[in-house]
Amino acid sequence: MTKQELRARVKEKRANLPPESKKERDRAIIGQILASPVFCNASSLLIYAPVQHEINLLPLCRAAWERGICVGFPRCNPTDCSMQFFALTPDTRLVPGAHNIPEPPADAPLCPIDENTLCILPGLTFDPTGGRLGYGKGYYDRFLATFPGVRAGAVYESLLVKHVPTEPHDRPVALLFTEHECWDCRMAPPAAPPKKRPDLRKKLRSAATRLYEALSARQQKEEAKTQALIAATDAPDVPQKPLHAPAVLVCAIYVLLLIARLIDTAVTGPVWGSIIVILLQAVIFPAPALWYILKYAPKGFWKRLMLKPVRTSHIPFLIWMLGVMIGGSLLTEIMTGGISSLTGSFTLYDTFVAGSAGGARILFLIVAYCLLPALCEELVFRGILCTEYRRFGTVISVFVSALFFAMLHFSLPLFPTYLFLGILLACVRYTTYSLWSTVILHALYNLFCLLGQPYLSAFYVNAGSNDIFLFCLISLFLLFSAFAAGEARKIYHIHAKKNQYRTPAIVPLKQIPRQTLTALFS
Repeated sequence: MTKQELRARVKEKRANLPPESKKERDRAIIGQILASPVFCNASSLLIYAPVQHEINLLPLCRAAWERGICVGFPRCNPTDCSMQFFALTPDTRLVPGAHNIPEPPADAPLCPIDENTLCILPGLTFDPTGGRLGYGKGYYDRFLATFPGVRAGAVYESLLVKHVPTEPHDRPVALLFTEHECWDCRMAPPAAPPKKRPDLRKKLRSAATRLYEALSARQQKEEAKTQALIAATDAPDVPQKPLHAPAVLVCAIYVLLLIARLIDTAVTGPVWGSIIVILLQAVIFPAPALWYILKYAPKGFWKRLMLKPVRTSHIPFLIWMLGVMIGGSLLTEIMTGGISSLTGSFTLYDTFVAGSAGGARILFLIVAYCLLPALCEELVFRGILCTEYRRFGTVISVFVSALFFAMLHFSLPLFPTYLFLGILLACVRYTTYSLWSTVILHALYNLFCLLGQPYLSAFYVNAGSNDIFLFCLISLFLLFSAFAAGEARKIYHIHAKKNQYRTPAIVPLKQIPRQTLTALFS
């Protein structure tokens, strides 16, 4: 049977399905997708708007949004038969597009795509090996040629065929979702050799008995499972993550930090003062973060925190970025507070003063004022907040997390400095795709602030002139910035060369003010 004949046959069979039966089957397929690990661990979901009696998967959008998963719909270009997926938010609607297929509006941002992206393809029918019969335009075959994620198909079990005629450019799917199961096409067994045909009457009787028993058991099991999943998705009493949940986490940390200001660490002694600071930080940051993750974080949230180890190829980039952070923060402090603001002891959150370091106390100071703040702050601001606000776009994720980070230190003169540092650290996270790189960079910067202040003051005094000091500082800042940009270019070049470049979530310029206000006043 040719593709054209098979298309006509399947279209007719699908059009004759009763509407009520079709709705029940659609709900069962949605239940299978919701229960699958590939959906729970997806970073983004690519689906389609149903036309011509196709399976309606639109209820998946709500479940994906509630889990923080970006949802993308295709936009077709009839000129070269190419296709791109654009993100749809709960407050936007699909508009008529090419071939009368609904598509995202013109100002919708690109949907981020990586190896954890789940793409559910439309199709008239599929076979057990993942072969797909489309509509003949070739849009998806061209798109899948460079798609790094998981390819899946959704089909009614009654429309499955033994074999779909394929051509060299056809791209099979890895998973098949039907009303009753999720089928891994990569594990499909080879075709069994033909057996001797038994008596037709015995064969029919045996097949009918097995079918009745299997359907009875499976129907009871799947019915309970589907109802539970749909109830969990639609029930109003199920706790959902509100839009303002990340801001509540930050406010809780602010309140705990303000309470900690009431504790006078100066009277506890040099070593015990550092121990008190360590204990307070262990309460101020990890406790609200753990509460937030247990209460609101969806399944697979830890994976989206980018807890990958730092690669050796990223070390030069981190070294130059450390110079950019030190030089840029010093210049920002000079612009806001004058050159005299560079003197004084290192202060944490405008509350805990490190004082001088010497002897055994230096170990406690390094833990209390360098390592622990870097780990705790990066987990909250570059980990949880950047991940949660990325739904508004990468630019807004960087800015809002940096804004909350700057407010954490309760110092209006130093606010621009910490805002600058927060933006740099968030950019490092999105460049290296590793939260540990920002932890290391943050700890080294704190170490410089703790131990490098005397040397900085000595350099300023020996320079003998503010002009010479500023000239050297600006020259070093520009030099470090140039080298850091060069190393960043190498990192992105490696992503592109391995075809692993992850398209970031981009918001059009005209939408940035509205989206930023939504994030800030949520």
